[in-house]
Amino acid sequence: MSADRRKVGEAPQFIKCNPLSRFFPPDWKDVWFRRMTDRGEDGIAWYECPLCNRRFDHRDIDYLQGDHVWPYSLFGDTSWANYQLICGACNLAKRDLLEIEIRLALGSGEFRRMVSQFLRAQVEAGKLSESSFIPTY
Repeated sequence: MSADRRKVGEAPQFIKCNPLSRFFPPDWKDVWFRRMTDRGEDGIAWYECPLCNRRFDHRDIDYLQGDHVWPYSLFGDTSWANYQLICGACNLAKRDLLEIEIRLALGSGEFRRMVSQFLRAQVEAGKLSESSFIPTY
């Protein structure tokens, strides 16, 4: 667990989240913001976007957006462990971006073979139809 993850702590137990939902619970934004702010010399609690380092006070919270670290479109779950709070500009620019090392690993033949084997097992278990199956690698 990274230092930032230790600082933010565990998911709030009183806010329910469906891991298959596309959207994070709206109340997570405020919890994350409050746990991750630092007080400036002016006494104001400042939140810093982890991607661009721009600072926001609580009046700007509507400009911040809950974001999937591992993109939802690439099967990232909607969970506290996969949550980050970033500014709207960074979220728009990030879209479905993955780190280059992850992209290279996912593009390898080994990963494709693993997915193919998993899908074949799903067909054999009757959970997928043969027509929906991707060819074997």
